[in-house]
Amino acid sequence: METDPTIPVNKSHFGLKWKVLLVACSLLGGTFLLDSVFFFEIFFLFPNETEWDSSPWYNFIHKTKELQSTKEKHRTIITGSSVALYSVLPDELNQKENSKTKFSFFSHVAMAPTDLYYYKENLLNSHPDLVVYLHNFADLQWEYLEPKDGKFLFDESKWVREFGDRYPAKTIYPTAYLKDHWKELPRKTISKLATKSLFYVSRFRVFFWDPIEVYIDNHFRSGRKYHLYQGEKPREGIWSKGWTKQSATLVCSEKKTKESIFTQKPKTKLKFSFYLDNDSLTRKQHILELEKTFDRSGWNDLVWTDLIDHSLDWSVVKIQVLSELSTAKEVNLIRYGKDESVGIRLSHFFCKTSDVNNRSYSRGSYWDDTRLVTMTTEDFTEDYYERMIRDSGSRNELWRLHFVREAKKNVNSVTFEPWLEFNRILQISDYFYQSRIPFVLILSPENPIEFQFYKDSQWRKDWKTNLKKHLESRGQTLIDHTEAVRDVRYFFDPHHLTYEGAHFYNSIFLQSLEPMLAQSHP
Repeated sequence: METDPTIPVNKSHFGLKWKVLLVACSLLGGTFLLDSVFFFEIFFLFPNETEWDSSPWYNFIHKTKELQSTKEKHRTIITGSSVALYSVLPDELNQKENSKTKFSFFSHVAMAPTDLYYYKENLLNSHPDLVVYLHNFADLQWEYLEPKDGKFLFDESKWVREFGDRYPAKTIYPTAYLKDHWKELPRKTISKLATKSLFYVSRFRVFFWDPIEVYIDNHFRSGRKYHLYQGEKPREGIWSKGWTKQSATLVCSEKKTKESIFTQKPKTKLKFSFYLDNDSLTRKQHILELEKTFDRSGWNDLVWTDLIDHSLDWSVVKIQVLSELSTAKEVNLIRYGKDESVGIRLSHFFCKTSDVNNRSYSRGSYWDDTRLVTMTTEDFTEDYYERMIRDSGSRNELWRLHFVREAKKNVNSVTFEPWLEFNRILQISDYFYQSRIPFVLILSPENPIEFQFYKDSQWRKDWKTNLKKHLESRGQTLIDHTEAVRDVRYFFDPHHLTYEGAHFYNSIFLQSLEPMLAQSHP
């Protein structure tokens, strides 16, 4: 086939190049559009059935979108790291009569002041009438500070490199971080952040399957795989992973055809006692008692009609382990400290209708926390040493807590000087001052066992004075709640409150905000 001699060669080539360029741009534009529409919009319309303290990055973005798409008559946003998440219970605060505001979290694990600095526009777009930053000594990224010659030296180059590899930078603000630090970042990190800046699929792949897997587990599986137990809670208490104590007495609000229980050991003998209602339980008037041995370990089916005739009316059941008990350490509930006996494990929604509401920021009460407040102070202190202090320098799970503990000791011999993470708090303060949103900084409660390491240091006094001076010059407030919770048994570790501790602190927190709520309320 001959080429048409009437068409110049250059013109033919030029036209082909434009066609190729047009097709390439169309494909690229379509890719960007599909990526943005599906991964940033449609994906977050999927039902969020994840539970408390699971999939933190997905839940944070999902919560941010929820806040930005809704408005309240008056909204107070509580922000901060996991210390904030474990310090207060917004669900309880919002149930109070005559509440002047609606409390919501804008928080995720390990949120540094720098993270919040990059989130400040997102937080402002979440329609706050009052912003409360629950801040802790541990949030100040002590791994980048080294005491030398009477002061702390901040390793900014290390900070820049490592912050670029953290999930917040890679998942939530890669473009902003790359823009600010591209000259200082290694080439590999630049490439990674650039890709994540362009495509949401690259950012969100780390958690993409989390809500989908939870949805499948909740709706199409037996309830034998789950993050937190959400069934009826026995009056004796239950561990967050569904393990009972030796006995479990619970109201069976829904009698499913079949339930599941997990026995750690073969030949586990259980005693079942059935009662008409709570009154008959109090009177110890059971309808039926029987014993049953489960031959194999692992998950076992529990069919109620195999135990009690369907014609008998009952609503309360007591399950008691008669054979040798397992321990919390044996079933990997705890690794260090005081051990406890455990009974059997119950399936996810045992004796209860499946609750598939969004529980990503709703904390529940479990024996994991409750057991601590039942100890004597002496027993708790001994248990705390085993769990949190002994060999902490060589235990990987405690390396950061150990680092922060050493920093508390080091501040006693250095003078206070502002550095990047400290200045971020001042910049956040300025931003909300300029945006005319009331801003409150609260120094969160600390475990008295470890607060004593730096309680009387001049460094801490100067740190607090500098914060207070800056905030008050802008009409903002600093509240020091470091010693607001004095019972060590209300702390799980140096900075995180147990559920009972958060319940205790709730009223202190709310009372301290009353003046600001009165001023910011229309």
